Amino acid sequence: MIDLSTWLWPGAGLGLVTELQQLWWNFSLSLWLIAAAFSVSFMANTAHKARYWLFFSLSFAGNLLLIAALDAVSFYIGFSLMSLSAYGLVVHSGHKTARRAGRLYLQLAIVGEFLLLAGLILRASAADGQYDWQSWQQIPLDHLTILLIISGLGLKAGFWPLHIWLPQAHPAAPAPASAVLSGAMIKAGVLGLVVFLPAGDPLLQYWVPYMITIGFCSAFFGVAASLLYQQPKIILAYSSVSQVGYILVLVALCWTDSAALVIPVLMAYASHHAFAKGALFLYAGLNARHKLPAAWQLLFWLPALALMALPFSGGAAIKTGLKNLLGTVPLPGWLNADLLVMLLSVGAVATAILFFHLAAALRQQWRSHQQHTAADWQLYWQGGCIFIALLVLVWLPWHWQPLALLTEKTLNLKALYALCWPLLLALLVFTAVRWQSRWQLSSRYYDRPSIVILWSLKLKRMYQPQRQWQAVRYRFNWRNVERLVYRFSPGGVMGPSALLLLMLLLLANLLW
Repeated sequence: MIDLSTWLWPGAGLGLVTELQQLWWNFSLSLWLIAAAFSVSFMANTAHKARYWLFFSLSFAGNLLLIAALDAVSFYIGFSLMSLSAYGLVVHSGHKTARRAGRLYLQLAIVGEFLLLAGLILRASAADGQYDWQSWQQIPLDHLTILLIISGLGLKAGFWPLHIWLPQAHPAAPAPASAVLSGAMIKAGVLGLVVFLPAGDPLLQYWVPYMITIGFCSAFFGVAASLLYQQPKIILAYSSVSQVGYILVLVALCWTDSAALVIPVLMAYASHHAFAKGALFLYAGLNARHKLPAAWQLLFWLPALALMALPFSGGAAIKTGLKNLLGTVPLPGWLNADLLVMLLSVGAVATAILFFHLAAALRQQWRSHQQHTAADWQLYWQGGCIFIALLVLVWLPWHWQPLALLTEKTLNLKALYALCWPLLLALLVFTAVRWQSRWQLSSRYYDRPSIVILWSLKLKRMYQPQRQWQAVRYRFNWRNVERLVYRFSPGGVMGPSALLLLMLLLLANLLW
């Protein structure tokens, strides 16, 4: 632990003092390193590589900073650095769709920052100017603070109905950036919901039923929306919306008096989803570029079957552990354990249908390539990175003690049947729908542009009414200096913005 309270603000510090922080740090760091290794060859022949690595590094630093934070201000600084720097990853390609997705992402990121900052100020005021987590544990919450924190962090976590940036940002970003966006960055919002809102708060108990309801709505909405698209990365984005719904259910259970039982399952689910979804996004990036040999499809089916809770996989152990929690943990309000367990079974069928649909979309994309790609060191390097992610995915469930104990509960015939019938039913339903084309909706319902892009454009016109080509009267202020830098910079606006930000940070540190 590093105590920074004498240098910075009261309660400032960094360290991995809890098991939650340690596991979050380990799986986030591992996924970032795998994505970085994948990027070495994947981004080798692309333009603006230096700009990509700059924003990749800034997002990486912000993500690790918020995990190691022992106070709310350090968390907020890391959260802001990660969120705002990820904009450079979303718009990296420079295409029109990427700029639109980046504009929407940045608008919602700034709104989320303001909401979280407002909640932070209210909590700090109630704690008499203390920012450390331990002081906040003793201060009761109020409804306005809870709403602000859930809204601010929920925009990053990406659960329904705060998910609208996810399906736009993931297709636009490069594959390794999408892997960390879905696997690590959205988990920052989940971690914030746990540390900002202390377990056992009496007022927080009223929110548990509603958050569990939102979690299941997100789980089913993500599946339903994904079936209306054919692009693999959009389907994966909606899959993240669905899976975060189940994680939100665990977060809500953490706010009850049984948090000690729920935290291990939450950590297992978050880490398992991070590596599985990261491997899937990396594979989707390879599949979009190359016509891979048939054997390489194992790199898709292994993480997909794990997320579908195939028996003896980590996903099966986690889903079984979640069902056991819903059956044993006292649920507040009007929640019914039997109904929630039934919804989990229906959700397993829906998740399997989503991944069968994704497999069909990847197959169609694979067929669009003219010929098989000749194997070279770059292709093997990228495939090796995915394989390492799969090794961690396979190794984690069987060697991490809390999850290994849950896995033992799946080794009986009744539990195996409960895990197998959703997969078989999903395969039957998907096959029937594929063969019966008349069951499909009209073509106008598929691959439709999102209406949120129009909302984003209207919002842009509200705060930027003048047209960009109009002449500007230069006066000596910082905004005009920034415009001059943008106008005379040959590499566009992203690189100079990042360099200017770094220069200001270094100057601030020297003056401090």
